[in-house]
Amino acid sequence: MKNRSVLCAAILSVFFFHLFLSPAILSIAFSGQASYDIPTKIDPEGRYLFFLHNYYVEKKGPDGDCRYNDILKAFSDSGFVVISEVRKGKIIPCQYGSKVAQQINSLLDSGVPSRNITVSGHSKGGVIALCVASELKNEKINYVIMAGCGIAGIQKYKMYPDFSNLKGRILSIYAASDTVAGSCITEFSKAAKGLSHTEVVLESADGHKLFFTPDKIWLSPVTTWINNQY
Repeated sequence: MKNRSVLCAAILSVFFFHLFLSPAILSIAFSGQASYDIPTKIDPEGRYLFFLHNYYVEKKGPDGDCRYNDILKAFSDSGFVVISEVRKGKIIPCQYGSKVAQQINSLLDSGVPSRNITVSGHSKGGVIALCVASELKNEKINYVIMAGCGIAGIQKYKMYPDFSNLKGRILSIYAASDTVAGSCITEFSKAAKGLSHTEVVLESADGHKLFFTPDKIWLSPVTTWINNQY
């Protein structure tokens, strides 16, 4: 009887440890990835998606109203190897974009086809994605710009890239009710050869915050658009 009591106590201890004291372990168990860092071992057949968060997460962290981790998990669950980090400090879009471009070059050098790489971002993250597209000038890499064009503050401080250098396969997607950002068509029209683009306008009352959660209204057309090249 004593041995049975000890065994039960041990089982309960393990249960409560996992339930209350080990959220990191539970997170790994129920998410598609254990880490969102760039992998140390690159699978040339993998489909890699960079997610660049907005200014909200940059200033308030990943646990506020913008469900950063839920978005990463949604992309991971859709079959992508997700690469993302929480940016900190004074972030200049195109300076940070150069860091992302270096990571992408490391994937390309490891044999990953350009078409297996997607760079996505919301708001300021979308601006960074545009910077990456302008720097890499690779016609086959995918870019998803979520409400990243026409942002007054970015325009005021001239933080957008040179749109004439834009190359790639680019999707612009935003809500019709958005009062912060809008269409990328004017920006795309400035690009030289090597740009193919699509724009989707969503009917939602959520405005610029539409992309704060992994809602199917935008996640479904984004993943469908990426997958349409295969």
